[in-house]
Amino acid sequence: MKPPRGFLPFVAVLLLPIAVYGADFDHDGDGDVDLADAADFIACLDGPGIDVTPECAGNHDADRDLDVDLADFKALQKAFGRIGAVQVARLTFTGTSFHSVAIDCPTGDCSYYETPHWLDQNLDGDAEDPGDHKYPVAYIRNTYVGISGLEFDVVPASLELEDVPVVGTGPDGLLWEGTGTVSSGELVVTGTLTSDSPLPNTVVFYDTLDIDWQVALDGASFHPAGTSRNPVYVTYADPMGDRLESYFYISTHAAHGKDEEQIVIDAIWDEFADLYVVNVRAERLGYYRDILCAMDCTYYTAKKLVYYTYSQCGGWADLMIQCIRTQGIGGAQFIMVAPRSAPTLPLDCRYSPAPAAGFLVKNYQFVSGEPGPCPSYPYRFNDPCDVYYGQWPPADVLVLDLDGIPGQHESNPASWFACHFIVKINLKYYDPSYGAGPFTGTTDEATMAWELGAMFGYWGVAEPAAYRLGVRQDKPLLRETFFDQ
Repeated sequence: MKPPRGFLPFVAVLLLPIAVYGADFDHDGDGDVDLADAADFIACLDGPGIDVTPECAGNHDADRDLDVDLADFKALQKAFGRIGAVQVARLTFTGTSFHSVAIDCPTGDCSYYETPHWLDQNLDGDAEDPGDHKYPVAYIRNTYVGISGLEFDVVPASLELEDVPVVGTGPDGLLWEGTGTVSSGELVVTGTLTSDSPLPNTVVFYDTLDIDWQVALDGASFHPAGTSRNPVYVTYADPMGDRLESYFYISTHAAHGKDEEQIVIDAIWDEFADLYVVNVRAERLGYYRDILCAMDCTYYTAKKLVYYTYSQCGGWADLMIQCIRTQGIGGAQFIMVAPRSAPTLPLDCRYSPAPAAGFLVKNYQFVSGEPGPCPSYPYRFNDPCDVYYGQWPPADVLVLDLDGIPGQHESNPASWFACHFIVKINLKYYDPSYGAGPFTGTTDEATMAWELGAMFGYWGVAEPAAYRLGVRQDKPLLRETFFDQ
């Protein structure tokens, strides 16, 4: 169907988008002049040069000649920027390498972000308002990006057009081209638009992948039709695991621009090594933050760590593994570290009121006094967590807890445990809780290097009848811990 005679020249001007004007033209009161205000303008404009009602003149008569006509719209455009009669409203990402991203949650199967991924319900050009959203998606490097469900809102709603050209331009040379149909105030592009070139052949972190859309209602003259902005995470290989958004955010941000497996791993490790890791909500993650006693922290998985923002060592080891797996790299393993003299320990290392050895991570101090009668654990230890029955009287304490090795977002984390968890990948050992490593060489050499950096001593039950704790000091250059793999 052809548009009304004499209308197309007006549309060509109207399509040039207008930014912010003043209160006179902001009719919906949302703080800017956008497509909704343009619709109100057109409702007053029955035709160029037609006298209008005083209320329309008051709102839209820019040159104050008591007519609302093309001259007014040109004046508006010249003085205050541009406004579009076509505005991208919604779209969904798809494609052979597309991966949904899961919303951070503490337990169970986390829900994936729904479609459409871009939704601008009030057509103000952003997705920041109630009811709007710009959900994240993920792709594999060097693959093509598909877009479906692409729709634009069009003013005026009376237009009926077919085969309307649509072009989207993104970063790194990405380009989408297609055609759509205009009817009842909407431009709908059916099927899937696939980028004409692939994503970069590296890991890429797009805080937002901005696609600038243009539409040619007359079939030839392209004019801006808004910009969609979605977070897009481009991974090294096919993502594995739970695919939580924080896993994508941490790992892709760290490995941006990297294109080799070990270099990606190294970059992810650097994110942990500097003891400053944040989740997708920009919240810094901690290791036993403000917690002295390990049993007072019940968070020990990556999910709980990124959701609640702190955890035990198990959560930090899990987070590093999940970040590596999210980049499509397998082979990362949990490694338990425990004293060689310890009995067989359950995997979760829970304490029980029975003789069991564990270790103290630096730093502690022996104070004046003679060692006790128990040769295995001669120094009396004031158990700060009251795990065992009856603490030693303060006057008899011979081992004092000092500020220790800094951990993730914690200068003095909990420091005595039955065991500890770290990560092994490609014959290297990493301790993400403390940002220590990688430890290399044989397993014995790596264990000894970790021990020299971390160990102060070992604890056990010095007096079984009273379940009182004793401590012995670590013996330098004698390996007293073990890695279970």
